[in-house]
Amino acid sequence: MGHGRTLLRVLVTLSVIPLFSQPRADSPDTCRVEVRKVVRSVYGSGYVRSASQVVVRSSVGGIVKEILVREGDRVRKGQMIAVVESGGLEERVKEVEERIRRLKEKLKDSSAFRRILDLKVSVAEEDLRKAEARYKRRLRLFKKGVIPKEALEEAERVYRKALRGYEIALKEREERIKDLEHELRSLKRLRDALKEELERYRIRSPIDGLVLRVFVEEGDTVNPVGGRDRVATVGSEEREVVLLIDEELAPLVRKGQEVYLELEALRGRVLKGEVVSRDLESDPGRRVVRVFVRADVPESVPVNSLAEGNIVVDILKTTVVPREAVKDGKVVLILNGERRKVKVGRIFSEYAEVIGYPEGTPCEVP
Repeated sequence: MGHGRTLLRVLVTLSVIPLFSQPRADSPDTCRVEVRKVVRSVYGSGYVRSASQVVVRSSVGGIVKEILVREGDRVRKGQMIAVVESGGLEERVKEVEERIRRLKEKLKDSSAFRRILDLKVSVAEEDLRKAEARYKRRLRLFKKGVIPKEALEEAERVYRKALRGYEIALKEREERIKDLEHELRSLKRLRDALKEELERYRIRSPIDGLVLRVFVEEGDTVNPVGGRDRVATVGSEEREVVLLIDEELAPLVRKGQEVYLELEALRGRVLKGEVVSRDLESDPGRRVVRVFVRADVPESVPVNSLAEGNIVVDILKTTVVPREAVKDGKVVLILNGERRKVKVGRIFSEYAEVIGYPEGTPCEVP
């Protein structure tokens, strides 16, 4: 790939790569029909990309408070890469968590609040025990005729009052604890909702990989409504090559075909790859189809660096003449001493196909 060549300009052709060649012994003005094995391939130009690549976007608007990664950093899925100002959400979370802490302390069996409630129940229980004992004594004395009925009824009234007091103390303790537990549950739900909202202001990587690009700096504003929501691009360490081929040639390309690649970042080296898949629809503007190629691309090769490739469609054996012998789609063959113009078949990069004429048949180079 030479300097000044725009590789992404789509020049897609059918090319033939000879598997072997022999120098011709004929004079410069003559040639012969030859049998050759040729590789039929589809050419495409494109670029290197991460096999898995995502643009990390902000779902909230605000000022970028902190950038936690740099381009080239390795990140894990879920790792925080940036923080957006949350407008006091962090303080609200802390406030709610403090209220939760205080409530939990209050609900402990050893807390002053619980001790006061338990003390009220204990006092009411002791009053009930005494009133019940007094009532039972009065009942025995009444049955013996020692005390009048009025004294028994007074003891019974005091007993029933003590019973109601005990029940009220139990109920009050139960309701006070239930109220606090309900408040605690509500605060936990509020805390979780605030944390969920706060999490939107913490931009995390959705995959394991490398930070390919950071689009913002600290102090910048992100705004998903205005389309300014890109924070970074993260890609997997595994690389693949995307080749753009002419849509007319797409039916020739299938999964598993060999591909020979040249990368701008690896001049002088040819990498062998394999077709993984291709798009099922064409780009309506450029009339090209993307072909995805798996190859052992070194990590040092930058993402989006330029690439060219030949996709091997098939290897065929046929009779050919040199391409320079072809003029206006025909070649002159010498048959039984006579010159005859013969229409050629497929024209490749270096040869043109002639069908039905034996190997060694002389031809002319115009």
